[in-house]
Amino acid sequence: MSEKYIRQQNLVILPPEQPKHRPHDWHANNRVQNVFSLDQQALADRVISESDRVIDETKHTTEESKSEVDFRLRERIEDIRFRRDELQQQKKEAHIEEEALKVYKRRTIDAINTLREIAVPLCQKCIVLREGRQGTDLVNDGVDRELRKELDVTEGGIALLEKVLEQCVEQIRRLRATIYLLDRDLADKDRSIRIDEKNLELRPNQMEMKVYAGRVPLDPYNSTDEEWIMVTNKNIEATAKEINSAQPLRSYIDQLLRQVAEDIRTQVERTNAAFRQRTAELRYTKVKLENVHKETVRQVNELTRTVTRLEREIAEKEGYVALAQTRLANRSQRPGIELCRDNVFEGLKKELAALRETIAKLDGSLVKSKATLRYLLNTQVMQEEEINLKTQSLHIDEVDCMTMRESFKFQDF
Repeated sequence: MSEKYIRQQNLVILPPEQPKHRPHDWHANNRVQNVFSLDQQALADRVISESDRVIDETKHTTEESKSEVDFRLRERIEDIRFRRDELQQQKKEAHIEEEALKVYKRRTIDAINTLREIAVPLCQKCIVLREGRQGTDLVNDGVDRELRKELDVTEGGIALLEKVLEQCVEQIRRLRATIYLLDRDLADKDRSIRIDEKNLELRPNQMEMKVYAGRVPLDPYNSTDEEWIMVTNKNIEATAKEINSAQPLRSYIDQLLRQVAEDIRTQVERTNAAFRQRTAELRYTKVKLENVHKETVRQVNELTRTVTRLEREIAEKEGYVALAQTRLANRSQRPGIELCRDNVFEGLKKELAALRETIAKLDGSLVKSKATLRYLLNTQVMQEEEINLKTQSLHIDEVDCMTMRESFKFQDF
């Protein structure tokens, strides 16, 4: 019979009978399942008991380990602070010695500048001026010999001071190098203290705590504790060594400054004693320089006015440029077909081009004028310096020369 016929007749097709277990098998299976369940429950009880034991044991061990680490952290912090205090004390002493050396460096530089800018030019001016003497006054007299000896003594003193200045600068550099190492060591120790203090404040139940799952190792140690102590001791010893080297250097600089000042003062007095008998006339050169300087001042004033006029013209032309640009901008807002390239647009474009060309020419003239003005100002300054030198030379060669030289006393540097 077909399946359609069976549905029409409301008939039910029974499946074939499956093989079934016997009641004996059913009871046996229940007993096996019961025994297996009891075995698993017993195993679970043993695991729970073992877990409780392990939890209690590891909890005690963990607390002991944390307490020991906390104690070691506190001990480490105190050790770092002790080392930091030693470094800070050494740094303070190094700073004191550095400031003392800076004072001696300044004294040495002032002495060199005084000799190079005052003593040597004064002596050289006297020699050069006396070489310009004419007639019978051009003789190798006692003044010439004393002037040249004074120049030799002064330049010798400068050479000695420059040499000791190099030693002073080098010693300051070495002190700064040790201070830099101390600062870096102090910064590292301060950071270590902050890190360890933060570690002491950490608790295992904090919200932000989590197990590290990265691949980078958490123990990238660079040195041992002995090496750490050795580095700190090395920095302290190096700083102490440089401090001990700086102290005798300061004594030597002080002694040298006094000796150089005394030698030059003695020679200047001898030169003044011989110089009182000789003078020379340089007024013609001074008057000539003053006339040239007067003409330079006139040209400087004229150029200054020219620069002012050029700047004013450029400012006015920039106003016209702004006007043309504003008109172009306003006309660009015309609507529709009205926005065309008419004669007005072409005229404005030509006007802008002409204005830019005019401003470029004015800028070129302004640059040239300013450059010439700078050159003239430099020339004016040089002329004024020459006039001052000649004025000083005149005072030296005239009646006031002896008074000026005798009033110029070398004090202790």
